[in-house]
Amino acid sequence: MRKDHADEAGLDEAADDSVALYQLIARQGALRLSQAGGLLDWSEERVATAAERLREFQLLVPLRGEDFGVVTPRSAAPRLLAPLDQQIESLEREALGLRADLGRYQRTYDEAVRGTEDHRGFSTLIGFDAINAELEAAAARCEEEVLTVQPGGGRRAESLAAAWESTRPMLERGVRMRTIYQHSARFHPPTRRYVKQVTEHGGAVRSINEGAERLIIFDREIAFIPARSDREIALAIHEPAIIEFLAGVFERYWSLATPFAARNRAPEVRTLLSDVRMSIIKLLAEGETDGAVARRLGVSVRTCRAHISKIYEEFGAHSRCQLGVLIAQSGILDAEAQDVRAADHDG
Repeated sequence: MRKDHADEAGLDEAADDSVALYQLIARQGALRLSQAGGLLDWSEERVATAAERLREFQLLVPLRGEDFGVVTPRSAAPRLLAPLDQQIESLEREALGLRADLGRYQRTYDEAVRGTEDHRGFSTLIGFDAINAELEAAAARCEEEVLTVQPGGGRRAESLAAAWESTRPMLERGVRMRTIYQHSARFHPPTRRYVKQVTEHGGAVRSINEGAERLIIFDREIAFIPARSDREIALAIHEPAIIEFLAGVFERYWSLATPFAARNRAPEVRTLLSDVRMSIIKLLAEGETDGAVARRLGVSVRTCRAHISKIYEEFGAHSRCQLGVLIAQSGILDAEAQDVRAADHDG
């Protein structure tokens, strides 16, 4: 229960009084409490309260007659702390027993899943702690290259700070790093600052309009992908053929991505906004809802709707149905498809 300020002030005063009384008796060697009250100019009740606090700490001891003396805190500590020490020892023994029991279950689990998962070329990581521990271990082992795809918009500042803790050592020991964000991350100041750090240490960062799912590949020996939409379960993939396939997917996105500058320049912003709206047009034509479009592009629903509003204005549409007709009549999607085919042919 939370104490109010008056209660806290009362506790502080009682503690100060007990210290003053302890100091007086220690100097005098022995003293009646009534004498202490006279020397300190305290009321009988105030002296009794301070004395009771000293008794609680087993620092005040009766002598002959009505005299009291004090003992050192060092000598009082064993008597006062013995019950607590016994409780701590008991809890430590209980914790050791629980760890031993859980260890047996862990070994049983590992043996049960190792054969099936190793055969399939992956292992399942459940919970953020387990996922982060495996990622940190893989980052510490990484010697040559790390490829990452980070979908969605800007990442939280705390997440970026934690990421830098494992990223910086890799870059400093010469590991090549390439990262792909979505365009929306370019408008997030903490992410821009993180990208500046990465590029200044030799990393390369690009962004793309529509994001793939999260992907991290270390030395093309182990890859991590989410196994569920909330990302609380991940797969650590060891199978070389699958890793090579995922690396190929990364290279495809990398070839389509735009270099991520730490500072946004006006021409680049205009191009990025145009790309974003083009993607929205395609997704709307596919029948996606506003929420689904926002998730695909890594932006908030509010930001997505602001872009959609601009698209309505550009096409002169007043309803979603009319917009669909006007998009189809404009031929803009056919032109986009031709550009993609031409780029594929040139590549």
